[in-house]
Amino acid sequence: MQYNRCYNRNTMKYTVNLTKNRISADGSILGKVNDFKHEMQQHESENLSTYKKHPCMSACDRTSIIHNRHTNKDVEVVMFGSNSYLGATTFPEAIDKAVEVTREFGIGSGGVPLLNGTSIYQNELEQIIAKKSGFDDAILFSSGYTANLGVISGLMRPNHLIIHDKLTHASLLDATVLSSSKMARFRHGDMAGLEKLLRENVDQYPNGILVVTDGVFSMDGDIAKLPEIISIVRKYNALLLIDDAHAVGVIGKKGAGTLSHYNIKDRDNIIVTGTLSKAIGTLGGYITASQDIIDYLRVYARSNIFSTSLPPSVCASAIEVFKKLDNSDVIDKLTENTLYMKNALTEAGFNILNTETPIIPLIVGDSTVLTYMVKDALDSGYFVNAIFAPAVPPNLSRFRISVMASHTKEDIDGLVELMKELFKKYNIPRYAQ
Repeated sequence: MQYNRCYNRNTMKYTVNLTKNRISADGSILGKVNDFKHEMQQHESENLSTYKKHPCMSACDRTSIIHNRHTNKDVEVVMFGSNSYLGATTFPEAIDKAVEVTREFGIGSGGVPLLNGTSIYQNELEQIIAKKSGFDDAILFSSGYTANLGVISGLMRPNHLIIHDKLTHASLLDATVLSSSKMARFRHGDMAGLEKLLRENVDQYPNGILVVTDGVFSMDGDIAKLPEIISIVRKYNALLLIDDAHAVGVIGKKGAGTLSHYNIKDRDNIIVTGTLSKAIGTLGGYITASQDIIDYLRVYARSNIFSTSLPPSVCASAIEVFKKLDNSDVIDKLTENTLYMKNALTEAGFNILNTETPIIPLIVGDSTVLTYMVKDALDSGYFVNAIFAPAVPPNLSRFRISVMASHTKEDIDGLVELMKELFKKYNIPRYAQ
């Protein structure tokens, strides 16, 4: 095994600890499992929660109750690690509707969409999503991940090419592998690189190229350059897929997403995927596009036709959240908190990259030290996520701070002060290179 170094706070030395067990020393299937067992044992002996998490004992809200496995105590923490940016998981109207529909329809749909699994609430939610996104129709999936698997594996074949921004979500890369299409990647946000790949491949793949980008990038928090991307894609007659998982409910008019953020009206040859499990606060994913594409994918998106439909209660609660987006100032509150957090961290000298959204990366750089910093944050009453390679480059390991509309200024100030203390304690420069 190849071990990473790990800092032991008691001995003030680095010790063998967290590893990257993807291939076992003997090449066997279960060899890496045995290797990881020893790694996990050391992880637990250090009272860490990187691999095995402390379970939540309450709703995911501004504050949550976490059961510390090591101390066997329930502790209240300020939640800065949630994708529920609007706090929608605890919207009273959504909870009430979910309870009402559960009593009427039961706890599940009982079937797949093409058989008996389509409920009236699913149909209504699909139309709400399509209208909000500016498309003809939409298809619901069990998750955003399976929506991406469904759209790419349903449309693309080995004689096609998929061009990715290098920071697109893992589900889009997995979907590309599943489709057996050829894949090319351009440097994040590099429009000249995107055009170069299209120019070099358009003759080999006539009418067979799909360009893929996140709308809001899930680890950096920046927004795709859609006006430029669309202009280039149109020039070479390619299709464009936008993953709006972290954009819907966050940016655009009343949370309508990245196209709305740029006031882009044209929807020709554009497909958008998204999720209900982030700002919408519940569960599920979707594809929204032209009627012809949606009609085709209802039959040929395998991750949809072979998966049980979302429970009616889940669809009904999501409908209530979408209503609130249109009839409250909750998105404005999220925007206000995001700006406050960004300014506070920037003024304190921290590297937050080019984020424009509630996803705020705080670069540490040393994955080993970050492991202990996260534990210290939790011990201090703040839940923040640690992000390591391969999700990000090894030298850019980070805290991934998630701002919520329900956070108070005191919550934000407290986290910023804690970050100052932790970076000083572990001798990490606030602007890591």
